[in-house]
Amino acid sequence: MEKREFLNNDDVVSVDDSEKIIINHKTFKGEEFLNSIFTKWFANELGKKWIFEGVDCHFLSPGKNWRKGKIKIGLEFIPHEVESPLDEIRREMQNNQ
Repeated sequence: MEKREFLNNDDVVSVDDSEKIIINHKTFKGEEFLNSIFTKWFANELGKKWIFEGVDCHFLSPGKNWRKGKIKIGLEFIPHEVESPLDEIRREMQNNQ
């Protein structure tokens, strides 16, 4: 299962130049990115609600019942899993058994 973390306003992100969107520089805070989305795409009260508060919704996942809640636009960080140097040794030991 993928580990995911929602970014806070003060968290800093840096992307490659080729991956820039909305902001013209490649390093930015979460708050700066969300404010840019708001300014460029959601410059009204409803857009503000989608980004900062969330809007009421019904949510359906396969095999589950409908649930009431909120949906909100946010930034998510998905780390690359770092392999321990011992993992390769463990695999070799298992293969040799």
